[in-house]
Amino acid sequence: MKIKICGITQEKDIQACEENNANFIGFINIKRSPRFVDLDKINELTGFMKDKDKAVLVIEPKDLNEAENTIRESKISTIQLHSLSSDDIKTLKQKNLLNTSLTIIKAVGIPEKIDKSKKNEIEEYAEVCDFLLFDSQIKGKTGGTGKQIPFKQAIEAAEISKTVNEDIKLILAGGINAEMIKIQGKVIETVFDCVDVNSGVEDHPGLKNQSKIKEFMQIVKIQEDN
Repeated sequence: MKIKICGITQEKDIQACEENNANFIGFINIKRSPRFVDLDKINELTGFMKDKDKAVLVIEPKDLNEAENTIRESKISTIQLHSLSSDDIKTLKQKNLLNTSLTIIKAVGIPEKIDKSKKNEIEEYAEVCDFLLFDSQIKGKTGGTGKQIPFKQAIEAAEISKTVNEDIKLILAGGINAEMIKIQGKVIETVFDCVDVNSGVEDHPGLKNQSKIKEFMQIVKIQEDN
């Protein structure tokens, strides 16, 4: 199972992620987030990375044009979107913005009940994206809440995704921490390709704890080995 550590704001946290073999390292360029990092700072931080291919740019563009400009400026080819329609994403993937194909992760908020509208949303994005990231949803906003995702509904969302696109990769987010991995690790590993941890390895928003990162990665490995 792969690990994405998101909300990185400091060089030392990049080092901790890389030393503990995180698969993806996320930089949030969404102003409503307490972990917001502007593009100049993101470019500086990714310059410290040993493997920039692990970088994930997290954005919430108001339209396709803003998305394109932000991606070009960041030079990051793995994009986590918290906005845009499935048609916009299809168009974005067809454009050769960085002279390489983009990998698109679409964040989808998971409520306490998946109704017909949410099912349709999941199906639409599963058809056009490389990854779907399921996160807790509060007041229509997805991500950065620290609230644990409703687990049964996340599994239901995963099943819906796979019926549409059996090749879609799935990421579980929303209040992920070491304790949740201890309890649900085997189920998570069966259903999801990756887990996304943010507040679960922090002391404060945007301030990661290197010991918590190491502990989290060790617990995931123990789960996989058992």
